[in-house]
Amino acid sequence: MLGRPPVAMLKREIARQERKEAYGKLARGILVYLTAAAAVSAVITNLWLAVLRIDGSSMEPLLRTDEIVLAARTYNPARNDIIAFYHNNKLYVKRVIAMAGDIVDIGGGVASVNGKRLDEPYAGELSLGSGDINFPFHVPAGTVFVMGDNRPASMDSRDSRFGPVSGDQIVGRVSFRIWPLSRIGSLP
Repeated sequence: MLGRPPVAMLKREIARQERKEAYGKLARGILVYLTAAAAVSAVITNLWLAVLRIDGSSMEPLLRTDEIVLAARTYNPARNDIIAFYHNNKLYVKRVIAMAGDIVDIGGGVASVNGKRLDEPYAGELSLGSGDINFPFHVPAGTVFVMGDNRPASMDSRDSRFGPVSGDQIVGRVSFRIWPLSRIGSLP
């Protein structure tokens, strides 16, 4: 005959069930918070921020290959902004040198916009490099003229195959480096 279990055994079983329920509630709570955090992160990266990996030397020494940066999605860049944009299904990062309506001239490797020489402490060398457009160049409406900081190694708006960048190509303004940790911080 089966009798009633001892009170101590019942208390242990009740405590075990309560712990099991508490762990289950905790796990469900953590899962809900992680899911919400992932959803918020996805919305932020799709609507406001893009995470990009630098590939190439055209923006050295400021940005180097394999560094990871954030681009705030914007379609109204300003002069000297570093922007990310698509050209022929490839992502590029360059500096805005001139806006729509500006006249860009590069003579003797010195860049000027609207007759005023650019102060470019970020450009290590003169604006020489490959390019086949005729200067002075009038930047068309709805576009910006971009150049890499590493002028000799940059394919940019100086080349007719590349040309000025239209607003619908722009992903956003690159404003913050997140990797490597030794170089983390905002970009000028």
